[in-house]
Amino acid sequence: MRMLTPNVYVETEIRGCNPSIVLTKEGSVFIDTAQWISTLLEMKKFAEEKGPIKYLINTEGHIDHIFGNHWFAGVAPVIGHEKLNDLFWTVAGELDCYDYSLDVIQRQDQDFLHLMPSREDYIVNRPQITFGDHMTLKLGDHTFELYHTPGHSPSQICVYVPEERVAFTGDTLFSNCQTWLHSAEIDLLLGTLNFLETLDVDWFVPGHGPVVGKEFIREQRAFIYEWIAAVAKGIRQGWSLEECIQNINFIDRFPVDIGQEEMMEYIQRTNVVKCYNYLMNQQK
Repeated sequence: MRMLTPNVYVETEIRGCNPSIVLTKEGSVFIDTAQWISTLLEMKKFAEEKGPIKYLINTEGHIDHIFGNHWFAGVAPVIGHEKLNDLFWTVAGELDCYDYSLDVIQRQDQDFLHLMPSREDYIVNRPQITFGDHMTLKLGDHTFELYHTPGHSPSQICVYVPEERVAFTGDTLFSNCQTWLHSAEIDLLLGTLNFLETLDVDWFVPGHGPVVGKEFIREQRAFIYEWIAAVAKGIRQGWSLEECIQNINFIDRFPVDIGQEEMMEYIQRTNVVKCYNYLMNQQK
């Protein structure tokens, strides 16, 4: 776990999202949860040694961000966007979330498999506090500005902590790893990137990959446009959707984030589908 500032701790070296902790004088706030039980419990213990855990904020509803909500049930209220329940407890494709999570622990966190709850005992722990466009949370000497930042998912949010000059973007940003567009609304995503550039920060904590500065937003935007341009070129050549899927990929550009190597083909295929549909809809 990396100390980004004296009050902000981030874990970027595990499978799944980048779970984070912000310490305040009145307790801690978690932003998303680890997908490995070992890391989850380590971070939870660290925070509890500093004081009470006051809130858990979910930036989205995909399983790699909310798997650990079970361990916060009865500990701290969960905060999320008002649309979060629409896509809560979801995973790529048609996979069963519990089976998917169990498989991850069996393969990558075996020493903590005995702490995996049964399907019957697992508490999904949906958000108890929700908001629409914006919410301000005050805790101790810290302010948490929660903004609805749709694009990667309809219920995506960003958590901006001005006192620390840090913003937690969830999967709006993917640094040094493959970008997932499978659930994206591309115009909304590009608009959200513009909004993030207005925040007065030193650091962005992305959903996946290393912590970055504001300059990275240009790189993220450019990579999305590369995807769109590549698919647009295929369409101009008369390729069908299936031909675009067969001929377009950015496999050599970035690795898949830690522990998800098997998802490379899925990412390339769904990114092509998303860009193809986006472009075809613009022609209507």
